[in-house]
Amino acid sequence: MRSPISITAFAAINFLLIGLAAAATEVADSSASRCCGALESAFPSKTLSSNNEAESQDYQTAVLSYFSMQDRLRPNCFVQPTSTKDVSKIVGLLSKKSCRFAVKSGGHGLPVGASNIDEGVTIDLSQMKDVKLSADRKIAAVQPGAKWIDVYSTLDAQGYAVPGGRAGGVGVGGLITGGLLTVVPSTGVVLGNGTVVQANNQTNPDLFTALKGSSNNLGIVTRFDIIAFKQGNLWGGVASYDGKRVRKHIEAFVKFTDSLAQYPESSLIFIWSYIKAEDTFLFNNLYEYTGNVEGLSESKFPSPAFDEFAPTSPVGSPISSTLRVANLSSLTGELNSPPELSNLFASITFSNNLTVLNGVADIINEEINQIKKEDFYVYLSFQIQPLPRVFVDRGLEQGPNMLVFLFNLAWNGTQYDAKVRQVAGQVIGRLQKYTRSMGALKEFQYLNYAFEDLDPIGSYGPDNVRKIKDVSAKYDPLRVFQKLVPGGFKLADAGQKAPLPGSV
Repeated sequence: MRSPISITAFAAINFLLIGLAAAATEVADSSASRCCGALESAFPSKTLSSNNEAESQDYQTAVLSYFSMQDRLRPNCFVQPTSTKDVSKIVGLLSKKSCRFAVKSGGHGLPVGASNIDEGVTIDLSQMKDVKLSADRKIAAVQPGAKWIDVYSTLDAQGYAVPGGRAGGVGVGGLITGGLLTVVPSTGVVLGNGTVVQANNQTNPDLFTALKGSSNNLGIVTRFDIIAFKQGNLWGGVASYDGKRVRKHIEAFVKFTDSLAQYPESSLIFIWSYIKAEDTFLFNNLYEYTGNVEGLSESKFPSPAFDEFAPTSPVGSPISSTLRVANLSSLTGELNSPPELSNLFASITFSNNLTVLNGVADIINEEINQIKKEDFYVYLSFQIQPLPRVFVDRGLEQGPNMLVFLFNLAWNGTQYDAKVRQVAGQVIGRLQKYTRSMGALKEFQYLNYAFEDLDPIGSYGPDNVRKIKDVSAKYDPLRVFQKLVPGGFKLADAGQKAPLPGSV
């Protein structure tokens, strides 16, 4: 029989383990400090160090630029390139010295660490924000550090627009590489060894395809050539409704989604919110209409797609409204989330079906009644937006209209992070189980909304995951973006995560 370990020996082992952990931290910190030293030598005016008192204000500004409180990590330094050449040199240097790093566009991405890092270097692209419309007005060349409000404001002044984010404060780079690359016919990419390549349907087409939804796994995109089109003012805004008529809203929303093949210029996102401080349920409908608005009054709904939400409909009149005729930058400028809060996103995708959505509402009601008893949050919302057949690839054309469902929790500080994660896992697990039992759940997970305990890249299917991994091996043979960029959803985890508790 093995003799029990003595208290003295146990204490000695603990002391040794603590010492090893401290030594490892010191080594990591020392390595990151050397990396920052090399960057300060190469880019003295573009590197912000946490150890440099003279730069402390700029460094703190960079930390505070992140959307969510829990992502305001403290890297050993930020480096802020202003050109593709800078990015190329920075990545080459970090790769050669085996420096851990993160890449930030607008700083809106979750989960924690997707665009920031402790004990490492953060490449902050915020100084790369040029927006240029081509001479033929067909393409807008946009740098990744721009926010969508920068893009829309620049193009509004010229009578043009591009497809993009619904909230002006979100960064271009993360949103597009998380799934919007279908509207981008060409890109410029910095690879793991610092090489700059073009990626489009003719040049490096395998890389171009793999970039769609692969986030930070393959390289840093430093230029997006986005399809541009002529666009004047739009009709839209936010209409808020009393939270008691949920069934009427759901019925109207399902009909709206099924009408989009006939009225593709119409847009609606449905947000069901609970505001803790006011103990209030609220429905916010985000309307937009991109068709002809000449002579349109602000109070009149411009498309038959919106008939189910007219003031005379069972949904009723809104209790407040910002509906108006305005340009795109105005409409997207009002949709930013409250600052100075921690946030969590979690999402699933399922078929647009009245019975299914009513069942989802039942689960939401039950979960809200439990969550509202807690003290850890400021507000929570359930957002549903259509993903209709008319908007997706022809390969999906015979399938049903789909809905992307987003659960967003916001809270103060970071002390409740684990609790929030547990709650989100429970809610999404229940919704997965229910929608799967109804034959409505779709495996696809939109990466920009994905819950950190789920597997959005794996949801693309084994064949697509294999193709992305093959592209990674071809264009990043040293696995720089796998080994040195630890944050976000990584290829190594694709298809490997266990299901959420209660989801099967």
